[in-house]
Amino acid sequence: MTRSRARALGLAAVALALVLVPLLAPGARAQGRQVFVADISGPIDRATVDFVIEAIDEATARGAAALVFRFDTPGGGLDETLEIATRMNRAAALPVLGFVGPVGAEAVSAGTILLVSTDLAAMAPGTTIGSVQPVVIGPGGFEPVTDEKILSFVVNRTEEQLNLHGRNVSLASRFVRDNWNLNASEALAYGGIEIVAPTVQDFLAQAHGRRVVVQSEGTVYKDFSLDVAGAEIVAYGPSIRVRFISILSDPLVASLLLILGIYALIFGLSAPGHGGEIAGVILVLLALVGLGFSVDPVALFLIVLGIALIIVELKTPGFGAFGVGGIVSITVAAVFLAPLRPPDFVVTPEYQAVFLAALLTPTIAFGAFLLFALYKVMEIRRKRPQVGAMVGDEAVAVDPIRAGERGYVTYEGELWQAVPAEDLPPGAKAFIHAVDGIVLRVSTSPPPPVARPTWMGRLLAFLAALRPREPRGPGNP
Repeated sequence: MTRSRARALGLAAVALALVLVPLLAPGARAQGRQVFVADISGPIDRATVDFVIEAIDEATARGAAALVFRFDTPGGGLDETLEIATRMNRAAALPVLGFVGPVGAEAVSAGTILLVSTDLAAMAPGTTIGSVQPVVIGPGGFEPVTDEKILSFVVNRTEEQLNLHGRNVSLASRFVRDNWNLNASEALAYGGIEIVAPTVQDFLAQAHGRRVVVQSEGTVYKDFSLDVAGAEIVAYGPSIRVRFISILSDPLVASLLLILGIYALIFGLSAPGHGGEIAGVILVLLALVGLGFSVDPVALFLIVLGIALIIVELKTPGFGAFGVGGIVSITVAAVFLAPLRPPDFVVTPEYQAVFLAALLTPTIAFGAFLLFALYKVMEIRRKRPQVGAMVGDEAVAVDPIRAGERGYVTYEGELWQAVPAEDLPPGAKAFIHAVDGIVLRVSTSPPPPVARPTWMGRLLAFLAALRPREPRGPGNP
């Protein structure tokens, strides 16, 4: 009877759920469609591409009214930027909007290219776009790139995006060649954006009902009127996988991981058995994943040279010249590791300065610490056993000890067994002549001084060790 009642209650609950769900669903839909908002902040890298792909796919699958990318970035990889722009343009069923905000945000360098690649662009007051001209590090500091091939490449790609979205194409040359910077009102006046709005909500209110056409040379890729009134704003965040890749893809993190991995490998190879080589391999692999398995050949050569110099310093005692040279070589390699050279990477000089300072400081610090630690390890390894150093020191008899018999003495507060050459009363002092395992050989008279080899003797011994030995014949014993 109890089982039948429980079964009846279960069926009633299922039936009630089937009735209530359809009734509740219209209420949820009555709230309006959704607008996804995804933040692109920090440098643009491979993780940013994956994040944009996930956001576009999710917004398209859920039938979102629009997808808004909110920018605050110093720029980043040009290849990644162009791939993101292509993904935005190919999202035919989804309006992709761009917004630079809040106040104080910027979308400079590669970030400007992304903003003009969106279907409808807006900026908050107090924000900035521009500075697309690539820069490099030269003898005099940061210098603008003047290579016409590189400039033409970046200009042409920026012009393509401006033309697709019906914006002022002449801005491409001014952004890249003249290194223009525009605030919100200037960008609107020059035709770089369509709307100035302090918030995303105000941006959507002004965007509602606008017709957006993405076309080039008569081919229409997108043509729709925005319907975002009353839409629910949904913040979209990256997945765990994208977050992990984002950490590894950060040029600073990837470069530091590679440097630390190299130092760990040096430590592991010089002092095996502590897991340094295993940690080094893992760190190097993670760094290569973050760098996209792309390492500058010059940096690779300098790294190998630095490792060789440090190992030479550890194996051959000297004045530290090889070790210092190795650290300098790896430090210079860190500069070449930074993927900040155009046209692959387009960032502002300020970001480059912060990046290099943040990269070089720990690189030099870790290198100096590693060199010091390895020097101490090798110094201890090169030391001769210290047992013989006790010879000539004094020990004190604890009990009366007969000559030739074992008794106990104290040496530096420790209790040792000792065999004296003469009878020793309690408290008598004796000199250590030899150490036989854990037994001291002592006498009331000090041992004769040990003659230290002269530098000539050391040289002769070294030359004798280098002299090749004659092979023994079958008849020679």
